[in-house]
Amino acid sequence: MQTQLKCPDGSRPRILFAEDSDTVRLITAALLRRMGCDVDAVEHGEEALDLASRQAYDLVLLDIEMPVMDGMIAAREIRALGGGAARTPLMALSAYLADWHKGGHWHECFDMALPKPAGRSELQLAIQKILR
Repeated sequence: MQTQLKCPDGSRPRILFAEDSDTVRLITAALLRRMGCDVDAVEHGEEALDLASRQAYDLVLLDIEMPVMDGMIAAREIRALGGGAARTPLMALSAYLADWHKGGHWHECFDMALPKPAGRSELQLAIQKILR
């Protein structure tokens, strides 16, 4: 039996996930749901920003390279919203994380970063850490 993710208050985590690849978005959203999360999955950063401005989330997962609005810009804009949205933990997902880590820029906007594709256990452990 799979361990279900929970917020500190015992509720199901609400996660906003932005990823431009249809396949990765569908698979990752399904994986998050199997982990016990409520997931809103969108195609790019502009859609993520729109939802983050209207709804509260326990975590926002953002791919870095997306059309329309990339993950870095979306993260900055979510932080700029103020209020609860600005305090929402942000996690970056990137296939180019090794190069990205060298620059250290992800620390400016994100609480955590994971390489893509992230495995189930790696993703679950990272989310558990952020939700504490």
